[in-house]
Amino acid sequence: MSRFIGVQVASLTEEREKRLRSAAEELGFSIKLLPKGSGYEPQELSDCEILFGGFPASELRHATSLKWFATSNAGINNYVSDDIYPHEGVILTNSSGAYGVAISEHLLVTALMLLRRMPEYAEQQREKKWNYLGKVRSIYGSVVTVVGTGDIGGNFARRCKALGAYVRGVKRSRTEKPDYIDELYLRDELIAAIRDADVVALCLPGTAETEHIIGERELRSMKPGAILLNVGRGSAIDQQALMKALESGHLGGAALDVTETEPLPASDPLWDMPNLIITPHVSGNDSLSHTTDMIVDMFIEDLKLYVEGRPMLRVMDRKKGY
Repeated sequence: MSRFIGVQVASLTEEREKRLRSAAEELGFSIKLLPKGSGYEPQELSDCEILFGGFPASELRHATSLKWFATSNAGINNYVSDDIYPHEGVILTNSSGAYGVAISEHLLVTALMLLRRMPEYAEQQREKKWNYLGKVRSIYGSVVTVVGTGDIGGNFARRCKALGAYVRGVKRSRTEKPDYIDELYLRDELIAAIRDADVVALCLPGTAETEHIIGERELRSMKPGAILLNVGRGSAIDQQALMKALESGHLGGAALDVTETEPLPASDPLWDMPNLIITPHVSGNDSLSHTTDMIVDMFIEDLKLYVEGRPMLRVMDRKKGY
């Protein structure tokens, strides 16, 4: 009897598809390529033991033979509810580890843009003005606080450290401090970690404990002129409090790749906030080829472990949300 893996992975080039098919067939599986999107006929998914890729949560219940769902996302907040699965016991893995390079570079470029006043110079260009806007700042010699020091936050911390920053990390539990972080804080020490930071970067999953982790109190505690970056989930920031901090000039700028509502409605006042960079949840995505290569490689690695009956490397706890 054939065992099927349903695959819906963006940017699945001929070479990647060949690598995936070769590994699957060697392990006794057949690959079923499925079009991106939703609205599948139930029979398209019903014989899939494994689903791999960016499937909408609403489609999973049609995979009645499903034993393992391997999402190509790093975040799993859309896949934590038991109600979306056809039965109990479906294993959920993610692709954490694939996005560190892409998203850390996004964080770096937006931090540098704000520190060097590039949004203001871009506005001047639109207005055809040739004016010097004054002093800029540097990552060199700055204090950078990274909230969430996993793959993405760790990659950003390494880059900031290499550029001469003093780096603080904030995480859930106390562990040995890596050499690219100068000080390590726990989440209940967040205020101390961000108080005199020049740049604060949020690299957090969307869970109940991270919702509005940055609110009015935290924003007031931040250094005047500090920059806030968010690439995790929009729910991490109280957007009303953020708007007040930007309007008052207390914050020197912010960059959001994620918002509480996505897409961000055209009527939302966030669009008009001063010194705010908004991107449409694209810091990771499949824009960088390296990311997709990593996603495929990590799935193949876990597939081998799955077939051997050994613990897979990226199994998620749906109740915890990570």
